[in-house]
Amino acid sequence: MKRVLIAFMLLATAVAMSGCFIDISAVSKVNADGSGFRITTYTADGASEKEELLKYYLLPAGGSWKLDSYVEGKPPLHVYEIKREFREIKELSPDYVRKGADPLNVSGNECSLDIRKGMVFTTYRYEEIYRDCADQAKIRAFCDGWYNSALEIMSDEVAKAFPRSVKMGEVKPFLDGRFRPYYDYFLKEFLANGRKSFEGGDSAANNAKMAEFEAQYEETAFAGYMADYIVSADKGQDRKRVYDKLLALHEKIDGRLSAMSESLNESNYGDAFGVYGWPLFMGYSFKVSVTLPGQVVEANTSDIKSGTVTWNFNSDDFQMKEYRLTAVSRRFNPAGAVIIAAGILLAAYAAYRGKHKKK
Repeated sequence: MKRVLIAFMLLATAVAMSGCFIDISAVSKVNADGSGFRITTYTADGASEKEELLKYYLLPAGGSWKLDSYVEGKPPLHVYEIKREFREIKELSPDYVRKGADPLNVSGNECSLDIRKGMVFTTYRYEEIYRDCADQAKIRAFCDGWYNSALEIMSDEVAKAFPRSVKMGEVKPFLDGRFRPYYDYFLKEFLANGRKSFEGGDSAANNAKMAEFEAQYEETAFAGYMADYIVSADKGQDRKRVYDKLLALHEKIDGRLSAMSESLNESNYGDAFGVYGWPLFMGYSFKVSVTLPGQVVEANTSDIKSGTVTWNFNSDDFQMKEYRLTAVSRRFNPAGAVIIAAGILLAAYAAYRGKHKKK
């Protein structure tokens, strides 16, 4: 039972899928007048991931697919690439658009460029925003529904096994008192930190809470506290017989919980987790590079090489929030500098001449 409950409660099915990936990269080149081009590449490490892209993503039209077999002994990568030119980058349609169960419910990205022309320098302010439309309220409602159903299954089985001693309506609050602290803790952690909360085992607090949960809810512990509960409600029961019966009942409860989880198809998860569905837990990686005119003087990334800025991130970074890529560059205008220099010289000359005439 513990594995079934905690797997859903933490949505740990993602761990089994973590070997698959879809990488999305974009390379943009911006000219001095704001025009340029953008090359977007989608890389899937298998046929099923390619199908994921085709089914759930709105890929920009006009690109082409190819197979890349650069890793010897491994299946070829499926790569879709498209190059698009623009007069203004804001005209480009998003190249990261994932559809949800509701066709109108999509996540996406958008680019913008603000050009401020000065006499000596022209300043370029680039921004790219990734937006997530996942809904915390829907996620909470979905998980609450599953949790309540799990409690009902356990309460139902215990009440049917001991009809003389307990009633379902009495067992459910008792079990809720046992499970609720862990459910609330992990749901809160997930809503705050997403998939990162349950990967890598880096959180001492999460590891301690998980160990506490597992110690309390393994089979013999379940049979023990439920036997105590039943015997306290019905003094005529023999605790040893009740305990043994609960150990056997545990497997049946586990089977029903598993069947309930499997009955929830992907569209249910899509409804709950916005545009992502299961991919919410797969950690898709992104690499975005932008080359701006002149020299980059500011960016919210440390990967800056002359006029090129690169960001590496994944879908966790904009889960249930916005994620912004920003960069500022300055381009020297020689003609403007010459004009200013000439103006300074003329002003100096005029001042000199005025002073000379007074003498």
